[in-house]
Amino acid sequence: MALLKLLIIGLLPFLCLSSSLRDLGPRVKPSSGHRFHNSTGGRHIRARLQSRKVNNVTGGAVSTYTTPTPPLSARSPREPLARYGSGIVYMLELALGTPGQLISAILDTGSYTLLVDPDCNQAADPTACRTYGYYDTKQSSTARSLNGWFAGQFGTGYMQGVWYSDTAYVGLDNLPLPNLRVGVSKFSEYIWAGVLGVSYGKAWNTGYQTLLDLLVSQSYIEVPIFSLGVGYQGGGSPSDIIFGGVDRKKFRGYLEPLEVYPYPEQQLKMYNQVGYRVNLTSLAVTPPGSSEIMLTDSNFERSVLIDSGSTYTYLEPDMVATIANALGAYQDEQGVYRVPCDRRDLDGSVNFGFNFFNIIIRVNYADFIVDFESYCALGVQPTDSLNSTWVLGTSFIRAAYLVFDQQNDAVWIAQYFPCGDPDIIDLTKDAGRQLWIEVTGLC
Repeated sequence: MALLKLLIIGLLPFLCLSSSLRDLGPRVKPSSGHRFHNSTGGRHIRARLQSRKVNNVTGGAVSTYTTPTPPLSARSPREPLARYGSGIVYMLELALGTPGQLISAILDTGSYTLLVDPDCNQAADPTACRTYGYYDTKQSSTARSLNGWFAGQFGTGYMQGVWYSDTAYVGLDNLPLPNLRVGVSKFSEYIWAGVLGVSYGKAWNTGYQTLLDLLVSQSYIEVPIFSLGVGYQGGGSPSDIIFGGVDRKKFRGYLEPLEVYPYPEQQLKMYNQVGYRVNLTSLAVTPPGSSEIMLTDSNFERSVLIDSGSTYTYLEPDMVATIANALGAYQDEQGVYRVPCDRRDLDGSVNFGFNFFNIIIRVNYADFIVDFESYCALGVQPTDSLNSTWVLGTSFIRAAYLVFDQQNDAVWIAQYFPCGDPDIIDLTKDAGRQLWIEVTGLC
């Protein structure tokens, strides 16, 4: 991939991105009166998300196999949450087959395919599992067996089964999407719901078209880009995903582009799959009534995976201990950091910086502390010896509006700031220029 020259805006750098973002020119000061209108309408698909407080499943790789003994993916369960087993995830409802059978699946930016029908008798939460629907291939006139098997490790969960192809109905308009590949479970452990992966598909990770790929190839959207705003913990703001569009009533000002790094071809060599990894360049805590405490120096850079299938953010243990001390958290017998629930009412934040202070996402205590009603957990937990990947999970994502851009290999980001009914802009093949210059938040 050809690298770009740095674009200078004032004295602040704009990071290197793909050639489609070359020479986009300077930005002007955004105005709430500046409105960009689509030249063509209706080229996006919006779907609502539902927050669920249940047992934690984090995204992972899926491997295919033809031998009787399947290999597991290299992604290992996390300690000690493998024994802790609680979390908050965001779920999308879709219909599969003809006639459509309703299911709900965990929206997972850390994986890349659709897997359904976990064994509820083996699930971490059998009761919840049975409420999320079941897809019966025998009841669908459009289901077609692909005569292949899959195996997937999802944090503490595991699933293996067979591949099918069928029609899916997606979004508020219930649009038909023929020939979507679906992994139908024949054996699973711990997993209590289906998983809908929205990471890179055929471009890097698969030999087939995933849901996002099909939306583009069947002309429902123009580009493989989607935006995500999961909303505040406890509700009070809409939670949705928009394929092919951006809601300008979810943020203020410009979106900041974060380069996917390591570059996709490098990730494929390093991790055997490509994900939404970006560079974190600062981390700080602002305790209530106090000045900001920086946890990193001016030269700090660390690749982090943005993973909506993970309840928690994962950082190195020493850094987590410092954050825990600032929030008054303590480790329980399982090694998990808990925090008194009344700390959620305090006016403090954990601050994540990108592009060397070009943008800071401030996560208020109310969103960073995970509320399970009977207890509260710190939104960041330590990485372990089996998996040292730093992860930004939903404890971070709640505070951000994110645009996942597979066309330009970037994640565009702003502070989440909802302010009314949706104002959705459709993205075109010139999405890089749109997102850089034209698509500004109205809040």
